[in-house]
Amino acid sequence: MSAEVIDKFKSACARYGYGPGQILPHDSYLINLGHPLAEALEKSRAAFLDEMQRCEQLGLTLLNFHPGSHLMQIDEDKCLARIAESINIVLDQTEGVTAVIENTAGQGSNLGFKFEHLAAIIDGVEDKSRVGVCIDTCHAFAAGYDLRSEEACEHTFKQLARSSASTTYAACT
Repeated sequence: MSAEVIDKFKSACARYGYGPGQILPHDSYLINLGHPLAEALEKSRAAFLDEMQRCEQLGLTLLNFHPGSHLMQIDEDKCLARIAESINIVLDQTEGVTAVIENTAGQGSNLGFKFEHLAAIIDGVEDKSRVGVCIDTCHAFAAGYDLRSEEACEHTFKQLARSSASTTYAACT
């Protein structure tokens, strides 16, 4: 990004009172950090690194992303480990930006629709201070988590807490 674009962004944020904690950009939906093919995985990792570096340049501290897909070519556990490895590689090359995993609705071969998927990814991330979770409530509902009443929400979020007790979560709607 050019210095002019970066300065304009930072100036607009200051003018309208937005700080880094209030801005949650989403990476490209084409990135697949669990891709089963080496060449495509490397392209996804490079694109994710580019997104994280763009956040660094803009002074942003968060980047939201969907974890990835096994594309019916590798098993879930191997894909989840590959996603964690991808996050580790990118975190090692960046500073100050937290990778925020957004849950998915569970369509096709996408992972991240079970809270246990999110926990498995986080368990594999070395710097847990730079990984977080965004719970998209629409995705959670589509994946089978009941959110139709206060009692159902409490039950669902207790399930989330049990999946990984050492992780901090935030709800996104």
